[in-house]
Amino acid sequence: MTPRPSLLAHRHQALLAWYRLHARDLPWRRTRDPYRILVSEVMLQQTQVERVIPFYERFLALFPDGQALAAAPLEAIHRAWKGLGYPSRVERLQRACREVLTRGGIWPSTSAALQELPGIGPYTAGAVACFAFAQPTTVVDTNVARIYVRLLGLALPVDKPALWARVAEDVHPSQAIAWNNALMELGALVCTARAPRCAACPWADGCASRADAVALARSANPLKVASPSATYGVAVTDRAKPRGHVVLALIHDQGRYLVTRRPIEVHAGGLWELPGGKRDPGEDDRTALAREVQEELGVEVLAARSLMRFSHEYPTRYLTFHVYRVRLFHPDRARPLAADALRWVTPAEFLALPFPEANQPIQSRLARYHRIRAAPA
Repeated sequence: MTPRPSLLAHRHQALLAWYRLHARDLPWRRTRDPYRILVSEVMLQQTQVERVIPFYERFLALFPDGQALAAAPLEAIHRAWKGLGYPSRVERLQRACREVLTRGGIWPSTSAALQELPGIGPYTAGAVACFAFAQPTTVVDTNVARIYVRLLGLALPVDKPALWARVAEDVHPSQAIAWNNALMELGALVCTARAPRCAACPWADGCASRADAVALARSANPLKVASPSATYGVAVTDRAKPRGHVVLALIHDQGRYLVTRRPIEVHAGGLWELPGGKRDPGEDDRTALAREVQEELGVEVLAARSLMRFSHEYPTRYLTFHVYRVRLFHPDRARPLAADALRWVTPAEFLALPFPEANQPIQSRLARYHRIRAAPA
């Protein structure tokens, strides 16, 4: 429902007044450079603001404009990005910069034109169009969606096209930059997922969910799509048994996975497995993973993303395995330093290999991921 003009004017006035008092001083809010705004938007995808700020500043010191990023070697941009996760993001960012250079170095100014660049979807395009070019476009992230679902008492799962259209009706025609920033700020600081501060909200009086604990909890992440999850491994039922923790690297490159073969003289010798090992005292998973990959393959981890976690019961203990999807800086340099052999295999070949019994859940997970029926044991 389109808000009455008087109500919309009140919302504009209340939110913008609140924003003037509470806006954070974020570095990407001090520029209208479309390249720098795009860098911030790509970094902020699935990464918290506090973590992004130092990466953003270091990255721009190395690659101050789109031309510099377009010309940079792939390894250089990955090293500058390392620690942010999801390294494919910086690859798409570089491709967009290269495409802009082929068009004469002029960035498109509308959401539709920005979406013609590689790797830029509707949300990112809208953000750049607004924050770089002051276009009165809709910028709906999780924070903004949560605000409107709560404010209007919308049913879940949310109808995304209808929500986008509804948010678009409220965009301030002459102060789009401040308006969209204010909405995001409200969701980040006040209308938060877990502990909304309704008493501090400039829209509290007209909010359909105010003081409704059930509605507030249900709408914490309105854009998240629920999907059935599969359980792998065994349940830990004997709490008296000791437990160990193992990290494994599912290394992938160009559609293939890296596997190594256990030496014939060790337990389960001759079977295939993923690189990895026990986590040492004081290590976190990613530190242990980087160490194990270096020790076993002689190469450096570029990025690691959690894939699955499962447990296996042995006669005297449980082992919990945490598997990460891993990319390497130089996958072609991997060599079997602690194994009899190393192979790069397709998903179908991976599922057909003999693995130790404890590792069978990994093959089940990969079969589900690639929608391939696993070969019978």
